Amino acid sequence: MAHIKDPILFSEYFKISEKVLDEAGLIDPFIDVDTPLFIDPVLLEKSGHEIIAKKAIATFRKHFSDFIRLIAGSEREGDVAWRNAKKRLNLNEPPENGLGYGGAGRSGSSRPEEVQTSIMQTCSEIVRLGSKDPEMISLMGFFEENVGPDTISDFTTRVIIDELAELTAEFCRKNKIPIKETAVSPNHHLPVYKNGTREVPIVLVPKDIVRELPVANDWSDIEAAALANARIRERVNDMLGSIAQPTVADRKAALRGAALQSADDFAMFLATVKEHVAFYDPNTDSLGYYRLKSIFANGFDGLKQSKAYDLSSGADRIVELVRDTINFFKHHVENGNLWEELWVGGKPKKERAAQLIYYALADCFCAANNVDISPEANMGGGPIDFKFSTGYTARVLVEMKRSSGTVKHGYEKQLEIYKTASRTEFGIFVVMDFGDMGNKLDDILEIQRDRIARGERASEIIVIDATRKLSASKRK
Repeated sequence: MAHIKDPILFSEYFKISEKVLDEAGLIDPFIDVDTPLFIDPVLLEKSGHEIIAKKAIATFRKHFSDFIRLIAGSEREGDVAWRNAKKRLNLNEPPENGLGYGGAGRSGSSRPEEVQTSIMQTCSEIVRLGSKDPEMISLMGFFEENVGPDTISDFTTRVIIDELAELTAEFCRKNKIPIKETAVSPNHHLPVYKNGTREVPIVLVPKDIVRELPVANDWSDIEAAALANARIRERVNDMLGSIAQPTVADRKAALRGAALQSADDFAMFLATVKEHVAFYDPNTDSLGYYRLKSIFANGFDGLKQSKAYDLSSGADRIVELVRDTINFFKHHVENGNLWEELWVGGKPKKERAAQLIYYALADCFCAANNVDISPEANMGGGPIDFKFSTGYTARVLVEMKRSSGTVKHGYEKQLEIYKTASRTEFGIFVVMDFGDMGNKLDDILEIQRDRIARGERASEIIVIDATRKLSASKRK
């Protein structure tokens, strides 16, 4: 889940209807934080925007044709051709598009030089096989352990930034959004977001060229496109057959081995990915991103808060507020229709869908009571799902797990590590029950009882019934 704090939508900031952006086929981004989506260069030529489908893809192919030509002409790492190729592989995160894993502020970041080198080495290996297709660069996330879709998205954005700026300027002129000259694109003026004394340029991104960023241990959706080819799938399965629980690194190594046996194998791999890849579908909304935006833009029925919390009396009152946010979410999942936002096609959505929607609801409570809510705050022991706080000492942590996940470990170990790292005794463990809980609830309740019996503070447990239900209008 992206780190979201005090989010402001582009439509809200520039006072236009979100429907205008939707009808234009553009993402309505949060202008002050990153969105957990990435630009997939494989989708460029499929875009419904002519600027992208013709001009941007041509720019992308020309840029990386030059890159591949230099790689092919390099006799050894570090020579002139290699250094010139390296200049064409800019892995710095562009803050202008607001996509990726970055935190509040959209400040951009850089990546280690080893990542850049590993990409170049893999491209060199593919060139030696006999392939010089510039779109090979799109597939580096499949092969390299430290290369994720966000890296691919960032260098793609750098390459096609002029086309994205053109698209943005065109939209802004049509909708009377002020634009000005910036350093992002010499040819096109852009809208800017004023953050204090700093002006941050913004480029808008088409919805049909982005995909969902996977969490670190879940590459199933990304791999699915490549594994649609039976030959590749069989090779990967053979390579992973002796590994009981293959890691992401294991799966990437298997994909690499399956695809890089010959130039023909690589061409087949690339063609399969291009054929089967699809953009992030707002109708499916597998991570709840569009529902999150809708709540921030339009509010949520019943969210007006009249209850006042006396936070000066200490952490217990923050616990009360946090408990109320969870129970509000629980009520609308169990007794309203919010459960529908957690399912798609008869299957539960990703864990992040529940987390993002809960955050949007909880933020209203926090804003009304001057409580800070930090999603996925990293406090030394790893990323807790949510940290609520007022001041330095009054902190409450919330960890949210789905019933199919590591519920016992999450309650017994994970949450306690996070509490220790953040120097707080207050934690609430939320289980989203999709009907596959088994004995997990009994296990964590036993742990809770044992801790209480020893005189220890045991984290509270709240279970939310997220199973499919009749719509609220059909219930008696």
